[in-house]
Order: sequence, then C-alpha cells, then structure tokens
Amino acid sequence: MEHMDTAARLTSWALDVPFSRPFNFVFLLAVISFIVSALVQRPFRRHLFKLHHSLVLTQCLFFPAAIAVGVFWANPLADPAIAHHGTPLIYAVALGSLASCVFWIWRMKGFRWFAVSLMTIAEIITWGAIFIAGMSVTGDWL
Repeated sequence: MEHMDTAARLTSWALDVPFSRPFNFVFLLAVISFIVSALVQRPFRRHLFKLHHSLVLTQCLFFPAAIAVGVFWANPLADPAIAHHGTPLIYAVALGSLASCVFWIWRMKGFRWFAVSLMTIAEIITWGAIFIAGMSVTGDWL
C-alpha cells in the first residue's frame, strides 16, 4: 500500500511540472503548435497516416516507467550508495524516451510538424516524471 501512495504522490508532482515555470511557456507553445499543425496538415484525413503510426502512443509508457523507478528505488536517506542502483535506470528511461521521440518524428514523413508538436508535449510530461523520479532516487529534493 505504501508503494501505491508513493506512486500517486510522484505522479501528481510529475503532472504539475508542465504547468510550472519555465516549462509552462514551452508546453503552451507545443499545445498551440499541435492544434495548428493538426488543422493545417490534417494527418488523419490524408492517406499518409498509417495504422502503425498510432504506435506513437507507446511514448506514453516512459512516464510510468520513470515513476516506477522513482518508487522502487526511492532513497529517503540521500545515501549515494543507494542512489547508485537507481540512477542508471533513470538514465536508461531518459535515453529511451529521447530515442523513441526521434524515431517517431523520423517515421512520420509528410506530417513531421504534427509529430514534433506531439512529441514535444509527450517529452515535457515524461521529463517531468524523470525529474521527479530522479529526485526520489537520489534523495535530493528541491
């Protein structure tokens, strides 16, 4: 039960990150760009959008992965020896998220503006989770 409470708390904090400074401005621009690109490029009405492009939503799996690392490798004592185990996992989630983002932008030929906007929104949310999980793993809270 303790892990559920910790996961809920870390998730709540991670979801607050896109609405805090300086991320709120970038997040707002990404949302506006996403809406405008969807109206201009019409990715769903054109024949360029394939069914496998919906796999771009797998990008959302990095958020719970980061939260899970923050929950299971939490370091309440700020002990560097404990942080040694979780830190590489945070790096792996961060690099995997960036690699997935680049892959999906590259893969969505014909409507990359839409893809960049969508991936920017997803990355800001995911990096919020990585940031919070990183603080949980190291024990160094702001």
